[in-house]
Amino acid sequence: MAYQVLARKWRPQRFDELRGQQHIVRALTNAIRSGRIAHAFLFSGIRGVGKTSAARILAKALNCEGGPTPEPCNTCRSCREITDGHSPDVLEIDGASNTGVDDVRRLREAVRYPPVRGAYRVYIIDEVHMLSTAAFNALLKTLEEPPEHVVFVFATTDPHKVPATIVSRCQQFDFKRLSRSELVSLLGGLCTAEGIDAEERALAAIAREAEGSVRDAQSLLDQVIAFAGTRITYGDVRDVLGVVDRELLLGIGRDILAGEARAVLEGLDRAERFGMDAGRFGQDLLELFRDLCVLAAVDDGRNLVDLAPEEVDEALGFLDGVRWEDVHARFDILARGLEAVRTSPWPGLVLEMTLLKMTRLPPVVNLADLLRAGAGERRKAPERPRATPPRAPEPGPPAAPSRAAPAPQAPPAPREETGAPEKPEAPAGAGDLWARVLERARSRNRAFWSVLREHGRLRGWDPGERRVVVEVDPDQEFFLRSKLDLMGEVLEDACGGRVRVEIRASRPGAGSRETDRSRHLRKEAVEHPLVRDAMELFDGTVEDVRVLKR
Repeated sequence: MAYQVLARKWRPQRFDELRGQQHIVRALTNAIRSGRIAHAFLFSGIRGVGKTSAARILAKALNCEGGPTPEPCNTCRSCREITDGHSPDVLEIDGASNTGVDDVRRLREAVRYPPVRGAYRVYIIDEVHMLSTAAFNALLKTLEEPPEHVVFVFATTDPHKVPATIVSRCQQFDFKRLSRSELVSLLGGLCTAEGIDAEERALAAIAREAEGSVRDAQSLLDQVIAFAGTRITYGDVRDVLGVVDRELLLGIGRDILAGEARAVLEGLDRAERFGMDAGRFGQDLLELFRDLCVLAAVDDGRNLVDLAPEEVDEALGFLDGVRWEDVHARFDILARGLEAVRTSPWPGLVLEMTLLKMTRLPPVVNLADLLRAGAGERRKAPERPRATPPRAPEPGPPAAPSRAAPAPQAPPAPREETGAPEKPEAPAGAGDLWARVLERARSRNRAFWSVLREHGRLRGWDPGERRVVVEVDPDQEFFLRSKLDLMGEVLEDACGGRVRVEIRASRPGAGSRETDRSRHLRKEAVEHPLVRDAMELFDGTVEDVRVLKR
């Protein structure tokens, strides 16, 4: 007898042999026991998860000589004919090959005839979404009110392409992917039955490649057996299927988190020498960082990741001391980088630069937490003393010597009033004074300096009365008045003694350095609450405002 591949040899023949679809098995067996058998079913799911097998088992359960029964005997004539694929009461139709309305018309004519041996005529249409719109429309009436002896079973990998008018006339069952642990268990049972000795790591690698499909897993196992014989190792699977070496993958993940750029590039070079596709390697690395994110965020996430127990232990080892934010930031970089890998003519170079960027990523700082912490610190901080040591006078004409400083117990004079001022040397000119004011403001508070530089102007300086007049744009007047103490400290530092500050609101003249539009955009950027808080907290400034093209 000719050799049968594992996918055909071990095809499920009973409901309890369907792996990973317990919800569907329970619904169908209960319907058969209670006699509530629908006239149309729609089985949907990815390739190789048991849709057609479930349809055949359902046909046997309905037409078994001892039925209808949820447990077909598989020994009677009807069950054997259905298993062999030549039962006169079960017709399997390939929807991809019979897409026209004429095919459906022939089907409508055939459903009138009663079954030959069993109780039902079962029509199984595989890949039903391939039927044309006209074919679906021709099927509607028959599907809604078929003869009592007819049951339709539709199977599809793309249920979204099936018209809603068809779906509404069926009972829909969604077949799910099998987990990797379920596939490993299934493959282990097949190897035992076939007399194959296989390492668990090898079966786990095959299950990972199958991506939840039973048929894919069985076909890959067949391919590995043809190469390795009766003893399958992880190295055999790696060589035959070209899968990524897990030790190499975990090592690269560890080196990325440690910032070891050289080790990462050397590991990637070894993967390329194995002939690894850049997109596939990046996908496996992305799945690894997903698992690392879960392990970093959850106290006990062993059951939530697709890693072997020894891999989990290794991952937890190099995650020690690493924050979840740092792991997720690298996952995000890699996810965006893989989009470029898929579309680039040089995917290897793009992947290499993406991994290099991941190694150079600085620690992630949560801006919201910092803003809240900074606001709390500002609320708790005591008021700073205003007294500043006198600075050396700037070159210029000599001024009268200063009188003795007041006693420490005397309160300082208000900013807005003229007291008994000291008489330090006056600055050489108003232009030099404003330059020194901006220099002192920048060293104290960059946000305050940015607003003062863009929206403020020196309009008066009277050395005798120690009075400084600062002109400011009207929309910034409130901000500068809220910083009056800081303004006074900066001017005292620049002028070499106490001064009286006057703030006047006025629009700039036509000679402004920026157009009205650019000033308006800069104002919006600087005045935004989040930008203002960030500038205060990080002692930063807005260097430029650019309009993005839409």
